[in-house]
Amino acid sequence: MTIDELEGRLSAQREILTALLAAFLNGDSKTLNARLKDETIFMDGEEDPGIVPSEAFAFEAARAAEIRAILQAAKARAAAEGKDVPGR
Repeated sequence: MTIDELEGRLSAQREILTALLAAFLNGDSKTLNARLKDETIFMDGEEDPGIVPSEAFAFEAARAAEIRAILQAAKARAAAEGKDVPGR
């Protein structure tokens, strides 16, 4: 794992933590799933980033992948606990 990928994953975890706390403080958990789902899509405007991705691409791709992985794990846990998860 490169430094850019590691920084991207850390940034994703910070984004999720910030979004969770903001939703909790505002009492608005309904839009949280949709907001985080939007964060999982990284679009750089290029179809093919090339064999060696740029540092910015590596960071953003790792960030989006980390948010996706955390959301999937959270949805799986909620489903196992019998919770209804919007956008599943």
